[in-house]
Formats: sequence, C-alpha cells, structure tokens
Amino acid sequence: MKSRNFARKPLTLALSFAFAAVPAWAQESTTEPVNVDVTATRYDADAVVKGKELAIEKAANVDTATLMTNVSGVAFQVGGAVSSIPVIRGLADQRINVLVDGVDAVPACPNHMNTPLSYIDPSSVKSLTVFKSLKPVSVGLNSIGGAIVASSGQPTFAAEGENLITGNVGGFYSTNANNIGANLNITAATDWLSVNYTGSTSSANNYTAGGNFHQPQSTTGTTGGGPRSTTVLPPNMVGSTSYESTNQAVALALKADKHAVQLKYSWQDIPYENYPNQRMDLTGNQQNRYNLQYWGGYDWGKLEAQAYYEQLNHTMNFGPDKQYYYGMTGASAGMPMNTNSNTSGVKVKGDINISETALLRTGAEWQRYYLNDWWPPVANSMMMAPNTFRNVNGGLQQISSVFGEWEQQFDPKLKSLLGVRYSLVNSSTGTVNGYMNSNMANETTDANAFNNNNRSKNFNDVDVTLTTAYKHSDQQDMELGLARQVRAPNLYELYSWSTSSMNAVMNNFVGDGNGYFGNPNLQAETAYTASAAWDLHTAERDYMVKASPFYSYVNNYIDAVQWSSNCGMAKTSVCPSTGSPATSLKGGQFNVLQYVNQNANLAGVDLDGQMPLAKTDFGRFSAQGLFNWTYGKNLVTGYGLYNVMPVNGKLNFTHQYGGWDNQIQLVAVANKNNFLSVERNEIPTPGYFLTNLKASYSWSKARVDAGINNVFNTLYYQPLGGAYLGQGATMGINSVPYGTPVPGMGISYYTALNYKF
Repeated sequence: MKSRNFARKPLTLALSFAFAAVPAWAQESTTEPVNVDVTATRYDADAVVKGKELAIEKAANVDTATLMTNVSGVAFQVGGAVSSIPVIRGLADQRINVLVDGVDAVPACPNHMNTPLSYIDPSSVKSLTVFKSLKPVSVGLNSIGGAIVASSGQPTFAAEGENLITGNVGGFYSTNANNIGANLNITAATDWLSVNYTGSTSSANNYTAGGNFHQPQSTTGTTGGGPRSTTVLPPNMVGSTSYESTNQAVALALKADKHAVQLKYSWQDIPYENYPNQRMDLTGNQQNRYNLQYWGGYDWGKLEAQAYYEQLNHTMNFGPDKQYYYGMTGASAGMPMNTNSNTSGVKVKGDINISETALLRTGAEWQRYYLNDWWPPVANSMMMAPNTFRNVNGGLQQISSVFGEWEQQFDPKLKSLLGVRYSLVNSSTGTVNGYMNSNMANETTDANAFNNNNRSKNFNDVDVTLTTAYKHSDQQDMELGLARQVRAPNLYELYSWSTSSMNAVMNNFVGDGNGYFGNPNLQAETAYTASAAWDLHTAERDYMVKASPFYSYVNNYIDAVQWSSNCGMAKTSVCPSTGSPATSLKGGQFNVLQYVNQNANLAGVDLDGQMPLAKTDFGRFSAQGLFNWTYGKNLVTGYGLYNVMPVNGKLNFTHQYGGWDNQIQLVAVANKNNFLSVERNEIPTPGYFLTNLKASYSWSKARVDAGINNVFNTLYYQPLGGAYLGQGATMGINSVPYGTPVPGMGISYYTALNYKF
C-alpha cells in the first residue's frame, strides 16, 4: 500500500497558501463576479444537476459520475474509486457521449480505467446535463445512448472598471477507507482579463463491506519471490479499492463586449488506482490537456469554436492485493502494460436566428485519436518474453463530421427540433506480434491471421433526431422523440487480437472477469429509438409526477460470444486455426470471448415525482422519488444484455430550515437473477435496501456537510459491479474464484467543509 504523501504534490503548497491568505483576498474583493453570457441556446435536456442538489452530492464525493445519483435511468458500472462508468438506460461507456468542457474524450486503456469524467473532480463541476436515450445531433458524435455534458463553468470577470479575487477552498474526510481530500478554486480578474486555478487531491485505503464476503487469504500467493511481503485481507475488506488522485488546471480568459476566449491547461496525476473487478491495477495515469474555447455574440446569433489536444500516458500492473510473482523463484515480477494516446480535435458551432421563433444550429467537428498499447517483456519469464507484446500498434481513429439542426417554436405550446449529422469514421492500425517467437498460447498464429487481414475500415454514419414538446396546459407537458443514432466500434473492439486467455483477460471494459479480443470485421451499431415523457405538475411544480417510457432497437449491437481455440496452450510451431465460436457454452467459469455484431432491443420506463409534506415553524418537509425499469435482450441469442440495472427506486425525504438542508435517503434495488448475459456468465446479485443520512448548514460564505452512508452497515452486492477480482492470482483466467460479485461499501461517516471568498 502506498502511503499518502501530500508534501510531494504541488497542490499542497497552493492549499496552504490559500488558507493563509484567504482573509486578505476577501478584503480586496469589492465586486461580485460577472459571467460572460455568450453561451449557445440551452436545449431541453432530460435532467440538469446543478445548484443545491449538486452541492449536496459533492460532499465527500470523489467520483464525478455519481453526482448523477438522483437522475432516473442513470446507473453506474463500478470501476476504480474515481472512475465509475455511467450507464443510461442499459447503455454505457462509449455508447454515451461524455463531454467535459466541450471535449469529447476517449478512454485509452484496455480496461477503460481512464474514463472521461475521471478527469474532472466533483469540486470543479458547475453543472451536469443529461440527455437520456437520444440527444440533439449538435451535442455529440459517435454514440447511440444519449449524452452527459459536464461543465466547470465559463470564465468569471469583474464588473466594469473593477478588480476581483474570488474562489473557494474545501476539504473532506470519510471514515470507511480513511478517504481524505482537499480542493481549491481561485480566480483573479478584471473586467477584461480572468486567470483561474483549480486543484483537487484525494486518497483512500481499501474500503470494507457491510459484512464478511470472502475467506481470509494471501494476496500474493506462494510462487515466485521478491521484496513484497505476503499479506492477508480481512474477510470484510474489498481488495484493490485504494487510490490516490490529483487534478489541476490553469485557465486564462479574455473578454471584449460579447466575445470571450479561454485557454485552459489541465493535468492529472494518479500514481495508483486499484480495481476490484479487473485483473490489473492502474499504476500510473498522467494526462495533459490543452483546451482553447471561443464564445461570441453577434447580431445574427451566437458562435462557438474550440480546439483541444490531450496527451495521455497510462500504465498497469498488479497492485498490492494481487499476486505479483508467477513461475519459479527468481522470476521477474509483474506484468507491465503501457498505453499512450493523443487526441486532438476542432469544432465550430453557430446558432443562427432565422426569426423570433426559428433557430438554425449548424457546425462541423474533426477529431483524431491515436493509440499505442504495448506490454514490455518480463525477464526470465517463459510466457512473457522475449518480445514486446503489441496489443494495439499505432491505432488511429479519425472522425470528420458536419451537422444541421432546426428548432421551431410554432406557438407558445408547441416546439419541435429536427437535426441531421453525417460522420465519416476512419479506423486503422499497424501489424502486431506476441511475446513469444514460438506458437505457445497460439500467439504466432493469431498475430499472422491479424496481420494478413484488412486493418483499415471506414464507416459512414448518419444520425437523425426529431423531438416535439407540447405544453397542453399549466399542469401538463408532453414530449416525443425519435432518433437514428450510429456508433462506429472503438479500436479495442476492432483490433485487440490475441485469443490466449492470459492476454485476453487483460482486455476487458466491463469488469466481468472474462477475456476479450477484437473483430476487424465489425459493423457500426445503429440504434432506432423512441422516447416520450408525460409530465403532470402544479403551476409552481411543488407537486410533480413524470413518466418517461423508451424503446430502442439496435442493429449490429456489439456483443460477444464464447470462443473455442483449436490450439489453446499447445506448444507447437504449427496451429491449423485460430479457433471458432463455441458450439456449447461453458457456465460457472470465466471464458475468452470475441466481439461480434448481433441485434438487440432495450425498453423501459423512468418515473420521477415530488411533493411537499408539511410547512411548519420547524421548516419545510418534502419528498422526491424516482423509479427505473430497464429491459435489454440480445435478439440473436435470446439472452439478456450485460450490465442492465435491475428494477430500482429511490426516495428522498428532505427538510429545509434557514441554513439547514437535511435528507433521509432510502434506496431499494431488486435482485438481478433473471435475464442475465449467459454468454458472459454474468453473476447474479441479491436485492438490497440502504438508508443514507445527509445534513448540511450554509452561511453566506461557508458550508458544512455531514452524513452517514449505509446507516445499517448492510452487506450488499453492486448489480453493475462485475466479478470480484480484487485479490489472488488474477493472471490465470480461472485462478481466482468465479461467482463472487463486488460488494458495496459498508457504513461510512463523512464530513466536508467549503469556504467561499
């Protein structure tokens, strides 16, 4: 376990300076901040998380994705502590556009550990906009399941002729896993110049579940040798859940009249982030991003332009809870895996006022994503030498896209939006090779077959979105949306190539314990989606109930089938074939699978509601609730789709009095034991019920939060947590026990403090 060492972080010095100097800064600030109003027209999103609701969810939270916990239809695929993957109505990961300050980020890891939302700390988020199932074509590209738009806010300027220094500083502590963190946001501005710094840092040990779920066992095994000592995890400790993370950013902005431009440089350092549902752990993630944005207001409308560049270095190996040495005593340690990528993009969008009731949005985007994924040889290893293993060698995905979108307010009650986007996606990669010069583990045959195949592919994608909103009365609103949305497969789905179980298990986005390899012949996914909403409410919206049904048919859905290798671990120089899909499924174990196109459908309904309970001398009492049911089926196999959240609901009882904001939260989740993904041997989970308590008090400049999560220390398993692989000999595909899901966190007390200046 790495110890916390805040002294080595640049952020620590900034935080120390901030606490020492806040009173002086506050005295100099004589004006309120001014935000430049040159943003494009807001869309009718399904949900926007901001303001007080966002502040409540930020308290002691290190995972930005989970700020959307009160958005119906949104769930979370468990990953590292700061890197869970949002799931919208059964679709996740790159099936959803995730934009962070306008950057359509791309994960660069065979396990998708560096998720887009992991690059912005919760303390920096000003708003999260969620589009469920379908989205306007002007929002994002190359997705079929909606979008999430995370914003850290536009630059802040002083009033005319004034100077301004403003910001906030905060910290938190959570008892389970000793999770501790701090953050700072400071802006110095005139009426035309703004300089901003944001920084956050946090770390935690392994967390404990609400009860015992595994037998105490050695985390490193007995084979091999070296300096690492053998430890035993307590039976309630969830192995491989510790982490440390630092995010920082500096932004410079200029403003003139209705025009503003900002250059932001952000960087991330995660020295370690361990994963309870992956064979490997993150042992280094360094990201550098440059983001140049322009907003302009004109007589004819508004214009946005953006250019960005991101460079990423990512490393993986076995963390402290996983076996580190394999083979005979004296063999070298671990299995190092390296990934680097660079992503560059340009986008331009204009909002053109056709008339007082009509608006035309049009624009173009270009993105280039380059990926190298290689695994260095391990000295004295029979299986991982003498060559560097090339998992993806010079992978390139380039997207060129144009769109047009017309929005018309026909009358005060009726509004429609129609958009069309065309995208050309070019994907390619170089030749590959395995660790060995022989055909052990089928590496030579697999590599030759891949190298002799066509490694370049073009996709012509056309997206169409039509939405209509009708305001029947002050108490009733209705919406209907139809869309055709297309996603080209990513580079790992196309170009990871080894059928060897040892190599394949290192390629896994979903944490189910299986091994995966790609398919260069994959077609793009095309989703045909209908989504509706019926909203009943009082004029003041204190009473509200909203039902949102949806249906989606996905042609060429990228799923996976179990694979049978004709060679396996045969030590021969000649192998007749690289294998074929399994004719009979192997249950109760982890398997190797290949990505394939099949057809699927998803359907379900989201329910949202709220109502006042009482208004007394002791404050206002109210209740908010949500419910979600999602069904997903593979129409070829007849089995369920993987990682679809079971029926679930949430009820929040809130109390507000003066500066107090208090909440009792009840969470109910049904069991997940029907309609599982049989091809992947998806592990069932029992239903559970959780209680959380939250309280906060706000002054004009300060806010204190405190709470208890999982009040009754319930042992529960996360339905989208995948397979528990947090300890033991994880390199062997079935060297760890099959059938244990990842438990959720047990009881945890937390407190957080935030001060504005």
